[in-house]
Parts: sequence; C-alpha cells; structure tokens
Amino acid sequence: MNSSRCSKLAVGLVVLLAVAAVPAAAVSVSGSAPDRVEVGEQQEPTTFTITEPFSDYEEWTLQMQTQLEDVSWTVTTYDNADNQVDESTLTGQSASYDLQASSGVVRVEVQVVGTTPSASAFDWSYDPAQQITFAEFVEAQEGGSSNTLQTYETRPYTSASQEARTAIDDAQSAIESAQSAGAGVGGAEGDLEDAIEFYNSGNFEQAVENAEEAESTANSSKSSAQQTDMLLMAGGAVVVLLALAGGVYWFLQQRDDGYDKLG
Repeated sequence: MNSSRCSKLAVGLVVLLAVAAVPAAAVSVSGSAPDRVEVGEQQEPTTFTITEPFSDYEEWTLQMQTQLEDVSWTVTTYDNADNQVDESTLTGQSASYDLQASSGVVRVEVQVVGTTPSASAFDWSYDPAQQITFAEFVEAQEGGSSNTLQTYETRPYTSASQEARTAIDDAQSAIESAQSAGAGVGGAEGDLEDAIEFYNSGNFEQAVENAEEAESTANSSKSSAQQTDMLLMAGGAVVVLLALAGGVYWFLQQRDDGYDKLG
C-alpha cells in the first residue's frame, strides 16, 4: 500500500470519527418560568420554544401540563422560512397537540397563561421552597411511550408568606454574621428553627415574630462579642504600655545609677 493511499484512509478515518463524535440533534425546549408567582393572581403570558421537533419521530404528540388554573395554551408552528404554519388555542391544565414532519414545521412556540392556584393546592415549605409545575412538556407516541422534554417549576407565595421568608432569610444572615464574629448563637438558632417550623405549618405571623427575635438575639450576641474583643484589645494595649513604661523606668534608673558611680 503506497503512502498516498494510506493518507487517504487516514483522512477518511478522521472524518468518520469526527462525525461519530458529533451528538445527534434532539428535541429542545427553551424558555423560563418566573421565579415566583403570587397565589390567586393571573400570570403574564409566558412563551416556550421547541426546536428540532422531529429529531426522534416524524409524528408525535406534544403533551402540555401545568398546575396553574384557568389555563390557556397557544401553540404556533413555523416552517424553515419562519412562516406561520398553524396556530391553535387549547384550554385546561392538560392539553395535547399533534405534530407531523410532513407539515414542514421546524419550530413550535407555546404560550401559556393561567392563574396561580390557592394556597390549599400545595404544602408550605421553607427549605426546599414549595414549588408548583408552571409548565411541563412531554413527547408522546401512540401506544403509550413518552419522554419528558422539560419541566419548569416556580414558587408560589402570598404577601404573608413572603414577609415570613424574608424575615427568616434576614435572621439566617444575622446568625452567620454573629458566628463569624465569634459570638454564641444557640438561642438565636433555636428561635430560627421555631420560625421555620411555623412557616412550614403556614403560621406566617408567628414565623415572622420568631425570626425577628432570632435576628435580634444574633445581633446582640455579635455586639457583645465585638465589645469583648475591643476590651481585650484595649487590655492588651494597656499591658504593652505598662511594660514599655516599666522598661523606660528601669532604663532611666540604671542610667542614674551609672552617673552616681562616676561621681
């Protein structure tokens, strides 16, 4: 085998390896849900985009789910020239839309609008924070097989729950600051634990009260620790000054004694 033929084979092998290393395109969902949503409020329209829709199947059903209420889904499809192919409006917490590659669709946009459910629809939790499903997209095949493409979650809140969460966050920061200053924070940590328990039970007013007590205790402990440090530093400075004064006094005495002997 001549060198030219070997070179061609080597180049061909490199190309094959490079192609094999490139990951296959997959159905992709992009977009983002709001970080938090207020209980009982209608949310602003939120749009999610699905690209490479036929990477897995030439025909499949897009299943959409949410825990929002009074829901409306607007599904708009586009071809590779960015021309609109179809637009459908669906309602309900669960909705489906059929997709076929023969339609020329290359991109799907889904806009969801809905209202955050009442507080009774979920359990309150400080850590991890309570979550509801804002939108979930599933690639489903006839016969039952399915693949969850993406799930977007968000944190529901009320004005009272947000006040309690903020108070707990502030208390935690105060405790961490006090610990960094070398202060004892046992009492503050106890109040903080109680505040979190009240939050988890939905008693936000009591959670705020305990969190504020925890913050106050932590700040007091930090202040006391800082005062103690200052006193210790001042005491150390006094000792150093006394030592220096003593040294100076001894030196002067020694010098005076030397003058007397010469006299």
